[in-house]
Amino acid sequence: MRNIGTDSSTCANVNKNVASGRKTNDVDAITATNVDVSAGTGGEESAVLVNVGGRGDAIVFSNEVESVPSLDEESDDDDDEDSWNSESEDEEEDVDEEFDELFAERLRILADCRALKNLAEAFLHPEQPVKAIPTTFGRNYFDRPSAPAVMDDEDADEEAEILEDVENLKKAARAYLHPEVGVRVEDTTLFGRNYFARPSAPEVETFEEAEERAKILAEAAALKQLASDYMHPEVGVKTTDPTLFGRNYFNRYSAPETDEDEFADERAEILAEAAALKKSAVAYMHPEVGVCSEDATLFGRNYFERASAPDVESMEEAEEKAKILAEAAALKHLARDYMHPEV
Repeated sequence: MRNIGTDSSTCANVNKNVASGRKTNDVDAITATNVDVSAGTGGEESAVLVNVGGRGDAIVFSNEVESVPSLDEESDDDDDEDSWNSESEDEEEDVDEEFDELFAERLRILADCRALKNLAEAFLHPEQPVKAIPTTFGRNYFDRPSAPAVMDDEDADEEAEILEDVENLKKAARAYLHPEVGVRVEDTTLFGRNYFARPSAPEVETFEEAEERAKILAEAAALKQLASDYMHPEVGVKTTDPTLFGRNYFNRYSAPETDEDEFADERAEILAEAAALKKSAVAYMHPEVGVCSEDATLFGRNYFERASAPDVESMEEAEEKAKILAEAAALKHLARDYMHPEV
């Protein structure tokens, strides 16, 4: 690219009527003058302004002043000006296209955001009616005849509160029935001492020990039930499964006759009274036999061993006394017979 500059010339003032970056003078005021075209520095090519009679100013290079006419020089200037204008127009068109693309992209993004916002509001608030353009028509999905019943906000809030209370009660019942399960804290800012893991807490069974204990208790209950069935065959078999069937051992055709409940109860009462009478008779006939108590929690004073009780003869002394009394009675009878022979 060549460096284009302007050197001083002998032409008149050309600062009037500037148009399109080029200087024009009044044609009537222009006169042809001699121009020194050898101006310049360092032997470089430089442009100078020359006066052309009747044709305005022209910009030519120093090595083309003598060979190029003024008209050709003006046409070259027009071509340069057209090329500069076309380049500036191309740049402006490129800038306009980029701006249009950015503006269209921005409009599409805003439209997508607006559509997403409307979709989120419709999802979070289904109770709100659908707002449509008057020119559009369609059936409301939520107000159709076959639509399920929709609760009001108050009913929905009340139902949510009830479900939350039920969940809390369920959690409290689980925590009460299973104290061996550790407390789970979701908030890391909460701190407190564990009641079950404190130093003074009693020993807690492990999960395996608790399961083993439950199995042992279940087996003991089954053995108790089996012993009860063996000791009380008169009690009917109770089953909770209606799909179970079987023959009753006690109601079979070859089974011996069984007393009814009333007769069995009356018989048991009679036997109990007979046992009590027998015990009373034994205690009356043998007062020397001590009272036997089977209940260790019963206490009482012995009538025969009380502090104010008379001395009780031993068995040998009682027998000796009885023999003496018998002999005395025999002697008395013998003396009566001797003294009264007429009797």
